[in-house]
Amino acid sequence: MLTGKILNERYKILRTIGGGGMADVYLGEDLILNREVAIKVLKMEYSNNHEFIERFRREAESAISLSNDHIVNIFDVGEENNIYYMVMEYVEGDTLKEHIQYHGPLSASDAVAIMLQLTSALSHAHRNGIIHRDVKPQNILMNQYGNVKITDFGIARALSSTQLTKTNDVIGSVHYLSPEQARGGTATKKSDIYSLGIVLFELLTGRLPFSGESAVSVALKHMQTETPYVRSFQPSVPQSLENVVLKATTKNPLHRYQSIDEMQQDLETVLNLDRQDEERFIPPTEEGEDTKVMPAIPPNMKLDDESDPTVVNADQQTKDTPNKKSKKWMVFLISFSALVLIAAIIALFVLPKMLIPDDIEIPEVAGKTYEEAFSELTELGLEVERESVYDEEIEEDLVVKTSPRAGNTVKEGATVTIVTSMGQEKIDFPDYVGSSFDQTKKFLENNGYQEVIGYKKDSDQPEGEIIAQIQPEPGEAIIPENTRVIFDVSNGPPTISLQSVEGWSLEDVQDYAKTNNLSLVTEEEFSDDVREGRVMQQNPSPNTELEEGDELRVIVSKGPDLKPVTKTETFEVVYDPPADEQPTNNDENNQDENNQADENNSPDEPVGQEVVIYIGDAERNMNNVFHKETIYADTTYEIELTINPEEMASYRVVRDGETYIEESVPYEE
Repeated sequence: MLTGKILNERYKILRTIGGGGMADVYLGEDLILNREVAIKVLKMEYSNNHEFIERFRREAESAISLSNDHIVNIFDVGEENNIYYMVMEYVEGDTLKEHIQYHGPLSASDAVAIMLQLTSALSHAHRNGIIHRDVKPQNILMNQYGNVKITDFGIARALSSTQLTKTNDVIGSVHYLSPEQARGGTATKKSDIYSLGIVLFELLTGRLPFSGESAVSVALKHMQTETPYVRSFQPSVPQSLENVVLKATTKNPLHRYQSIDEMQQDLETVLNLDRQDEERFIPPTEEGEDTKVMPAIPPNMKLDDESDPTVVNADQQTKDTPNKKSKKWMVFLISFSALVLIAAIIALFVLPKMLIPDDIEIPEVAGKTYEEAFSELTELGLEVERESVYDEEIEEDLVVKTSPRAGNTVKEGATVTIVTSMGQEKIDFPDYVGSSFDQTKKFLENNGYQEVIGYKKDSDQPEGEIIAQIQPEPGEAIIPENTRVIFDVSNGPPTISLQSVEGWSLEDVQDYAKTNNLSLVTEEEFSDDVREGRVMQQNPSPNTELEEGDELRVIVSKGPDLKPVTKTETFEVVYDPPADEQPTNNDENNQDENNQADENNSPDEPVGQEVVIYIGDAERNMNNVFHKETIYADTTYEIELTINPEEMASYRVVRDGETYIEESVPYEE
C-alpha cells in the first residue's frame, strides 16, 4: 500500500479509490497547488515489464494530447523508485456503471444528455487521430451534477503496437466489444460508435444486450446476434431513440453512422416530436455470393497416356541401339548401375527415416494438472512451454488448452504451449469505509457477490454508514462470485431512552440531563395543580430515544397564578396642636405682633393641624399625595391598599410636616 507516500516531493497519496488489472488509482493531494488529484500507479508486479510500461506511457500520451470538457485531464506523468504514476483530474462521484446500478434505467432525456457529452468527447479524440477502443460505463466518471468524463485511454494506442499477453485474447470488455474486434480485427472509429450504442442500450434498459456463460459466448453473440430492441424492455422509449441504438450497433461497420459527429447530430434531434413515430431502423440486407456448382468428373474419364510422345518402347529402343561395346565394358556398366541403384534406394527410403522427425499427434490434456500434461507431452518427444490465462470455468492450475490444439499433428521435437488456468480473474476489493451500507450492499449484490452482511455497531458516525471492513480487506484480490463480504455498520451514536421527569424537582432534572449529556432547556408557568418548583411537562415524551447532546425541554411550575389583593389599613392621627409660642425678647416689634395675633384669634377658634397621607401600592406612587386635610381633633383614617403577588405596599402619614406614621404591608392572601 502506498497510502501516505509522497511522489516527486509533490503528490501525497491519501487513499485507494479504484483500480484495474494494470494499475491502482489513489486519491491524492497536489501539495504545491493545494488541490485533490487522482493518481494512477502501475502495479508493482508490472514495474519491470517493458510492455506494460510502454502501455502505461501510451495511455498518458493518448490522453495528454486531448483537451475536452468531457475527457479526464492528465496533469503529470512520472517515475520514482520504480513507481510509474500518472496524475489526473479528480472527478468526485460514481462511474456511469455504478450510477446505472444505483438508479436503474434512465429516462430518455437523461440518457440523451449523457450521450451528447460522450459523443462530444469521442469526436474530439477521433479528430486527433485517437480511437478509445474500450468505451464502457466503467471508464466513464459522473459527478453529482450529471456531467460525465471519459477516462482510461490506455488501450487507445497500446493495441497499435503491442500485445500484452501471449494468448490471442482480445483486449477490452467483451460486453461492449464491436464484432470486428471480437473477430480479432483492427478497431476503427466505428468500433467506438458500436460501443457507444451498447452504452446507450444499457442506459435505457438498465441491462446489457448480450450475456453468456463465458467471454467467448458473449463475443459470438456480438458477431452473430442482432441487438435486442430497447422498446421490448422499456416501451416508453421513443422509436427514434431506439433507432440510434440499432444503427450504432449494426454488425457491418458500413451500415453504422459514418462518423461520431453524425451520431451526435442524430442525438440532438432524436427527442423532437416530429421524430417520435418514425419507422424502426433495419440495416440493409447484404447480397451474398451465389454458390457455384462444379461439373462432376465422369468415372470413366482416363488420361490419354498413349499419345504421350515421351513413352518409348523399350524393345524397339534396344533393337535400334547398336551393340558397339565389348562384354567387359557391359559388365562394368551393369555393376556401376547396381551400386547407383542401391545408393538411390538408401537415399530415398532409409535416410529419410533416420533424419526426418516422426509425426506426432498432440493428445488431449485439457483438465489435467500441468505436471501431468508436461509429463505426457515430453514423453512423446515434444518441447513444452507454459502460459497462464484467467478462465471462469477451469479451476486454477488445470490445463485449459494446448497450442497447437489437441488432435493437430506436429513433428517430434516441436514446441507445444500448455495454457493453464489462473482461475477466475480477481479484482482488488475497494475500501468502502465511510460509504452507505444500503447503497454498497445493492451495488455488490448486483455485481454477483456471494453475500453481503452488515453487523450493527454503536458509533459516533451517522446511522447506516460503514465504519469497518471485516472481510475482504481493502485491496485484497478476490473473485466476486466466491466472496462473502462483511461490514461493521454504524447504528448511530448511543441513544438514551428518555425517562419521565414530570413531577421531578428542577434540581433532579438538572442532574439527570448532566449525567446523560443532554441539553436542558427550562421554562416556567403558573399551575394550580403542580407544586412550585416541580416539572409540569417535558418534551420529548418519555421513552423517546435521544442521542448525546439532544435537547430536553421542561416546564417548571411557578405554583398558582396569584392575583393582586386589597388590604384595608386603619389608623388614628391624634390632634396635638403645639403650645402658644411666647416672645423670646423684649423687642417692641415682636410684642406688637403678638398683640395683633391675640386680636385676630378669638378664644373660641382652635388651631388646626395639617395631615398629608402618601400611599405606594400597585396603583399609586409614594411620591404623590393621596390625601391632605387640616384636623382640629383626633381623626381616624381608613385606606385601601392594592398589593401585587410577591410585592409590598406602604403608606406614610405626615402631621404638620413631620412623619407621623410610616408602615409597609406585605402581600398575603
